[in-house]
Amino acid sequence: MSDHKNTNTMRGGNFGFMFFYFTLRIVGLKHARRIAAIVCVYYLLFDWAAVKSAMPYVRHVMSNAGFFKRMAFIYRIFVNQAWMLLDRAAFNAGLISFKHTSTGYDTFAELAERQPVGVILLGAHFGNWQLAVEGLKKLDCRVNIVMSPETNPAVKKHLKINSAAGNVAYIFTDGPDHGCVEIASALCAGEVVCLMGDRAYGADTVEVEFLGESACFPYSAWIIAAKTESAVIPFFVCKHRERGYHVWCDDPIYPKLKRKQATAETVQPWVRQYVRSFEKVIREHPEQCFIFSDVWKR
Repeated sequence: MSDHKNTNTMRGGNFGFMFFYFTLRIVGLKHARRIAAIVCVYYLLFDWAAVKSAMPYVRHVMSNAGFFKRMAFIYRIFVNQAWMLLDRAAFNAGLISFKHTSTGYDTFAELAERQPVGVILLGAHFGNWQLAVEGLKKLDCRVNIVMSPETNPAVKKHLKINSAAGNVAYIFTDGPDHGCVEIASALCAGEVVCLMGDRAYGADTVEVEFLGESACFPYSAWIIAAKTESAVIPFFVCKHRERGYHVWCDDPIYPKLKRKQATAETVQPWVRQYVRSFEKVIREHPEQCFIFSDVWKR
């Protein structure tokens, strides 16, 4: 897990990345995962900020569990996130390749390459979406990744974040319009835009039921899609075996605005469809959800 504020500690710092980089080189991915699992025990016991950030999600997926079962589940979440970071590091270093299976990807690829307007891939902090970028590089169109600029030099260097390559470019959300103009321009040009739909980061939200309770989800992507007449596809990447990932694209959603001015009631059905897709993959792989945010808090 990366810490955006501290580059001198094991978590998100140069030492931590270099340690695991050489561990991968020397002992391989399998043993590096074992070491990471041991390190995660430390974070479970002493990094209460991380534990606290994971607890709202865990309370909702394990509503009837006691304290120790919830802590054990948080440990599994920490381990899964660490292993996926290792998978990405090993892949970037050319040490390993992964087998990908997919559901609905061909439908998405056909839409992305043939229709005159673009497609929004709406993902979440779930699974290992970064590895899917490698598959998107094979598309015969430009792919834009929407994200906040990575301020941690260690993360940028070792995980190759914020680095454009080939047909992949980045749209950053630190501007006054949070990248909305660039997103709309990309869609109008027939390009693919990938962004997260599970965290608001200060953007406007709408309430829908999520894991049994009303939660807040951002909806600006839906407004942009409606105004540019673009399709939105819920998109998730699940790890399902040691060297395999499953790319899951749900059916395309075509938001339409009946009025020029959208309201929360207008976007709510579209957000609800996305959340239902999100819940499907959570039910299958609950330990691969890395929200680390209380989306249920108003």
